[in-house]
Amino acid sequence: MLLAAGVAVAVAVTVPAYTAYAAGNTSSAGPSVSRTHSSSAAKKPKPSVTPYSPPAPPEGSATPEAKTITPSGHFTVKVDRTGKKPMDGTWPSAAELFTQAELQQVVPGLTDVTTTMCRTGNLPDGGSTKKSTMCTLNLRISGESDDDRSKLMINIRGFGLPQQIGKQWTKDLARARDRSAKRPGLYTFYPNKSFGTSAAYTDGTTTKVLVQHGDVAGEIWFSGIGFTALNSDYLKSRRIYRTTVVPSLVQLLGAKFNNTTEKAAA
Repeated sequence: MLLAAGVAVAVAVTVPAYTAYAAGNTSSAGPSVSRTHSSSAAKKPKPSVTPYSPPAPPEGSATPEAKTITPSGHFTVKVDRTGKKPMDGTWPSAAELFTQAELQQVVPGLTDVTTTMCRTGNLPDGGSTKKSTMCTLNLRISGESDDDRSKLMINIRGFGLPQQIGKQWTKDLARARDRSAKRPGLYTFYPNKSFGTSAAYTDGTTTKVLVQHGDVAGEIWFSGIGFTALNSDYLKSRRIYRTTVVPSLVQLLGAKFNNTTEKAAA
């Protein structure tokens, strides 16, 4: 089971996913044969893949200590260099992103996780997927009442070539920096390459994570509601979620995607 969460709030807003299908498919010419010999025609060169370097976060970004979570498994995501062949069959489902065993390592008192409200269907870029890109994980944490359970919402924004995914990340980060200047304290930016990810930040509601390995990049958001019973004190409980649970889940995403394919599919 899996889920998604961001900074805990009473209401979380989920934004429709964008997707950039990566990479491509190249063709090879068949062999030519003469009376004296045969040889294979040269293959067309594969499109090159340019890595993406995310802009630096605002100065003063600090890396909080994250609890290391042992992953239940890893995900191998493939992309197509030309963008002509959707390879979303290699994506994880939003329902698989975090497991109960993983969450129990960082959420005190967690006894059960159920998955609801998963969505599949058309993607904004015109493609479609049978994989769930959005799901809600309902948590049962000791001390919480039945009518006030914590939730994690996951939104897999897409996987693709680094420059395609990075283009949107650059735009969103610029807007986040502008808003954070007007509302200091709302945003938390983590240094690039911290937690084993390319970049990550939280906007007070949603945590946004950029993963990148080899020719594959992806963006994942998670949001959290509740998490008020992690400690007997309400404010301390909220602080545990922000400063321990969130960074640990970011680091977990970096660990689970550390074996994405090093080369885009031919």
